[in-house]
Amino acid sequence: MKFYNTLRFKIVVFAITVEIVMLSLLILNADRLILNHMSSQTYKQIDNIRSNFQASLLPLLIERDYASLDALLDKYTYSKEIAYIFITKDNNIISSSKWDRSKGIPLSDGVLISTDTVFDTTQTIEYMGQNYGTVYFGFNTLFLKNAQNELFTQSFIIALAEVMLSVILLFSLGYFLTQHLQTLTNAAEEMSANQFDIDLKINSKDELGLLGYAFNRMARKIKNQITMIQRQDELKNAIFDNMEHILIVTDKNGVIRSFNKQAENTLGYTTEEIIDDNTPEIFFDKKDREEKAKLYSKELGVELNSSFDTVLAKTERGLKNQDYWKFITKDQKELILYLNITALKDKNDVTYGYIYVGEDKTDIFKLEKSLKEESHRLKTILENAGDFIHILNIKGDLKIYSDSFIEYLGYTKDEAKELNVVDWDKNFLPESQISELLRSQQTFEAIHTKKDGSTFDVEVKTSKIILDGEPYLYCASRDITERKISQEQIRQRDLLLQQQARLASMGEMIGNIAHQWRQPLSLISTISSSYKVKSEFNMPINSDDELNKDMVKIIDTVKHLSQTIDDFRSFFKHTNQKEIFSINKVISNCANIISASFDNHFIKLKKDIKDDSLKYNGSASMLSQAILNILSNAKDVLLENKVENKIVKITLDSMDDKTIEIKIKDNGGGVPKEIEDKIFDSHFTTKENSDGTGIGLYMSLQIMQQHFNGELLVKNKEDENGYGAEFTLILRA
Repeated sequence: MKFYNTLRFKIVVFAITVEIVMLSLLILNADRLILNHMSSQTYKQIDNIRSNFQASLLPLLIERDYASLDALLDKYTYSKEIAYIFITKDNNIISSSKWDRSKGIPLSDGVLISTDTVFDTTQTIEYMGQNYGTVYFGFNTLFLKNAQNELFTQSFIIALAEVMLSVILLFSLGYFLTQHLQTLTNAAEEMSANQFDIDLKINSKDELGLLGYAFNRMARKIKNQITMIQRQDELKNAIFDNMEHILIVTDKNGVIRSFNKQAENTLGYTTEEIIDDNTPEIFFDKKDREEKAKLYSKELGVELNSSFDTVLAKTERGLKNQDYWKFITKDQKELILYLNITALKDKNDVTYGYIYVGEDKTDIFKLEKSLKEESHRLKTILENAGDFIHILNIKGDLKIYSDSFIEYLGYTKDEAKELNVVDWDKNFLPESQISELLRSQQTFEAIHTKKDGSTFDVEVKTSKIILDGEPYLYCASRDITERKISQEQIRQRDLLLQQQARLASMGEMIGNIAHQWRQPLSLISTISSSYKVKSEFNMPINSDDELNKDMVKIIDTVKHLSQTIDDFRSFFKHTNQKEIFSINKVISNCANIISASFDNHFIKLKKDIKDDSLKYNGSASMLSQAILNILSNAKDVLLENKVENKIVKITLDSMDDKTIEIKIKDNGGGVPKEIEDKIFDSHFTTKENSDGTGIGLYMSLQIMQQHFNGELLVKNKEDENGYGAEFTLILRA
């Protein structure tokens, strides 16, 4: 608190003001009395001077001794009591001292004025009734003014000293009287700031000491009461905020005073945004209120509009007010709340507020709505499903079905009530298979039997569903008889294509055999012809060493021919039997088979084997056919595009533990973009004059997909050998 606002300052200021006023009045009154007294003494002195003038001047005037008269007048003015003096007779100045005769005769002053320095007056000189002259003189009153000023100065100094002494005394007295009041004031301010740990140290035994003692008791009592109230509030807030229900409390005017955490979380508003400024009306959906107004109007027999009064209509009439209401959250989402509205009343049964307790039923409403929609959708699906829908319990009894299912089986709806899965699937075992099928979604083929005993192939898809808390097997079956026929036709077509591809490959291989055998047979023919000529013409035969060398050449050549026959036999051996084989060996065999044809056309075959230990469990002959098809295609492209430096590169590498890649790259210019998506199609060929069958790459793709769980990819690529197509054969375990 600022000093000038304190009580002691105000007491001192008030006392000093009163004292100053009183002293001022005393000084002014004293000045007035002294002035009156001095004025009276002055008048007496003037009267004495007049009498003196009568006695001293009369003889000189009678004798007309003007020289002595002038000297006497100068003597009077020399005393400084008389400022000037002159004598007139018949309006003429006959003698003067310190008077300017050009000024004329002054008027006499009737009253002595303290502000004047000279009092003008006259004295007539008479004797025996004869006028000898009139004396005009100015009595010097400057002493009177000086005395008044000196008196005022001394009085002011005395008064100032008295005021200063009073200030000191009053401040001391004020401090003594108010020092404990300041302590009490500070304590009161601490209490207003909810600080109740107060212990006033007022040791006096007067009223202030008793007041301090009472103040300490009051502070402790208030602290205990507030602590109790705080604990009650904490308990109330804990209950209030941890309720699973929305809780809103309003005053009698509907203004929200309490808003719990669940209300915040559910409605999206913070307590600060809501309390003291809003009513619950901001949460209620307007259309919902309109519908409730119509409903309550009929129920209560009164006319209600869609205003907020509808919400409290039952409560204000003392009725139980519980109903479902649509609320709108801060982010404009719709909620369905089951709301209970109760009036808060005091002991006089006067309503002072309302409490709204709400439970969010949105999910239940959505669930009920979804169940209705799902039920309708299920009914629609069952009635219009293309598949045969049927739902079984764990015993295999038919519980729910589509009309198409029982109609296709030839049963009526009454007969369907008694059906079990074994009635249409003779091979099904409910005790074991249903439990197995409930574990995961499955798809399988089966044979269903109609009521008349006829059968048809079906594909069945099953999954687990929960109805009324119990597991059921959902089944969707489809007649695949026609698909079975189509699949057999496709299988026959693929078999025919494979045979065609095989025959085409055999033609290729026969050409390769011719290339492979031409040079070895020429060598054998040359050696044998040489010995025949020498024998016919009786020429000497070579030495035994040369003969042995020639025989070794013939034997090695025959072995090479025999190995070639084995390689071709392995290629033409068509088997799907799986065996673990070396991929590097398959690549080497393919290279051997086609090497003669490549050499004959000046095609260089490069191999980049990253890992020669790679093996695969499958059909080696199938992989050989796929590789030879691609190598043969590469040869044709290189010859067709008349590439000068013809190169084909085979790369073998593993991508991971379960993936192997074989890349075959040529430098024949690549696959044109317009046919990239067609080269794996059946019977598609770019060779002119029908030199190609168009099934080589198609069959290679089928082989990789069906026998090696893999893929056959192609892309154009530039490398150190030039630009061309790169085929990637991917094998997966």
